[in-house]
Amino acid sequence: MFKVDMSLDAFPVSAGMREIEKRQIPFVMARTATLLAQRVKKGTITVMQKRLDRPTPTTLNSLFVKMATKTRAAEVYFKDSWASGIPADTYLQQAVSGGLRPHKRFEKSLIARGIMRSGQYAVPTTAFMNQYGNVSRGTILKILSGLGAAESSRGYQANATGSARSRRKGNAHRFFSGEVDGTQGVWERKSMGMGDALRPVFIFSDSAPRYRTIFPFFKIGQNIVNANYQADAATAWAEAMASAR
Repeated sequence: MFKVDMSLDAFPVSAGMREIEKRQIPFVMARTATLLAQRVKKGTITVMQKRLDRPTPTTLNSLFVKMATKTRAAEVYFKDSWASGIPADTYLQQAVSGGLRPHKRFEKSLIARGIMRSGQYAVPTTAFMNQYGNVSRGTILKILSGLGAAESSRGYQANATGSARSRRKGNAHRFFSGEVDGTQGVWERKSMGMGDALRPVFIFSDSAPRYRTIFPFFKIGQNIVNANYQADAATAWAEAMASAR
């Protein structure tokens, strides 16, 4: 979360300032902070589009502005909860700060089931990535179901079973985990006329992916504030005087 907070030091009260101008200072401070926060959001989205690898519409739409009041700073923040999936403020941490990637929910499910060791990471293969460079949620659920690692909720069990319906869906036959030609991972099995064909979906790595900082959110925000403070403060003063009674 990036905060834009205006202090009284930024708005000195001169001896010759009229009383009506003095009364407008709290409004001007809050309005300036809000204008700057809106600039930070717009500028941040532009940087995300340039520096992140094929950001999804959900990622680009996850940035919000909380307007400042006379007692509260303006805030620019990533939505921290969604109806489903992982929130942006979680999966963007490595892009903002760099460092090792923590386990994803999918990997935690594989580890909990004993399919993957706790020190391993699942690296997707290109064939299963969508246009944003990710494996779709639908494919992930099919894999977890086929491997018996899907989570159940509210009495609903998503894992493949031996039922006729589950066999027709085929996830238990289609996906399996193991070592093929010395490579550990999750594999897709396709029945062909001459037998089964195999291709990797995820390869298990013994080292965590490491990210460099490609999206310094807080630095970007501060640079935008520094560059636009004077202009937005002037705009806020003009609005205050236009509406003053």
